[in-house]
Amino acid sequence: MTLYSSYKDFRKDSSLLKMAYLKRPIDYLWSLLIVIGVIITIISLSYIELPKFMTWSLVSLLSDNKTSGNIIVTPFSSGSLIIVIGFWFLLSLALPYLAKSEEKSFRSLVFGTKNRIITSIKFGLIHMIVGVPLIIALVLSVIGYIYSIFYVTAFNKAIKVNPNTADEVALNVSTSVHSKYNFILITLGAILTILSIKLK
Repeated sequence: MTLYSSYKDFRKDSSLLKMAYLKRPIDYLWSLLIVIGVIITIISLSYIELPKFMTWSLVSLLSDNKTSGNIIVTPFSSGSLIIVIGFWFLLSLALPYLAKSEEKSFRSLVFGTKNRIITSIKFGLIHMIVGVPLIIALVLSVIGYIYSIFYVTAFNKAIKVNPNTADEVALNVSTSVHSKYNFILITLGAILTILSIKLK
């Protein structure tokens, strides 16, 4: 369903792919730094005995299986090299459209530290719907706030040039970072999955 929705968005605007992956190459560095920060945070959290509720997600609460995890990337656990590579490719095409949708919902015209914190927390918690546990949702809230920094910085620059397009320009900047972060993360996940398949 997610891939189909992204396909419809692609039909409307195929230029988003080029903008997300080929423009603003410096955003790959920022995104990589965020990914490294997330990995270090998750590894650090694994050494802490967290309260049980911090591992809950909507999926774990509604199913007999009490484990949490992002159900969107379930095909990576198929054990099939073809499925992993095919899904990675399709998801890579969809990521910019998913990111743009989230940026419009959680960053567009949101200013002020308090409002940005609130919408960033909402951004993190909404991921619990796809099986992300609460502790990871809170980590994603911090990432959401980082995206808002990119948005507001770009908006403040763009409004001096053209107030009518400032929101769209700023959304493209935060979408660029968001898309590249997701791309690095799923590519890393795909590589590790492929290596584990090959080692079996």
